[in-house]
Amino acid sequence: MRRPMPRTARIFAAAAGTAIAVLGCSAAASVASAERLGVLADDERRQASDFSAVGGPFDPVVGRFDYGTAENRFGAARSGHVHEGQDMFAPAGTDLVAVSDAVVVEAGADAGRGNYAAVYDRQRERTYVYFHMLRPAEVRAGEKVAAGARLGALGCTGSCWGPHLHFEVHEGRDPYGPALDPLPLLRDWTGLAAPL
Repeated sequence: MRRPMPRTARIFAAAAGTAIAVLGCSAAASVASAERLGVLADDERRQASDFSAVGGPFDPVVGRFDYGTAENRFGAARSGHVHEGQDMFAPAGTDLVAVSDAVVVEAGADAGRGNYAAVYDRQRERTYVYFHMLRPAEVRAGEKVAAGARLGALGCTGSCWGPHLHFEVHEGRDPYGPALDPLPLLRDWTGLAAPL
């Protein structure tokens, strides 16, 4: 199983908005370190521990990114179809990571999606799809990945106008199944800071 990126500052947001950043530690170790430092209240400690036990979810783009405009959102009109994902803009080469513990169900390249990967989160019964990667995905179908594990780098391959991740969420294991609006989920997920 691929593990999360080493030497990455992890940010865990607790209920009261307290952020904990611990360099290069697992989620459980981050919570333990924060407890030793006395920066978590009892209810925050419980929620942070609950969060670390589920393996994410994390933002798929590491570091700073932008959601673009209304045309980059789920449901926006496109020529002959509607946009089934959320575009996330960041510099080319920015790390893309697994949002949760998952298994890779598909990875490849084509003229529309460019380099892409799809990972299935059994716990949440959702498939997360990453389009336009800079290079071929660093994972293969059937491979298990841990939340925060690197899948590839943000790019602009396939049908693309500027470096971004086109991120889709689908119900169930099928990367072509019913699509969900990713934005409400993304706004609730925890970001991983860029590597130091």
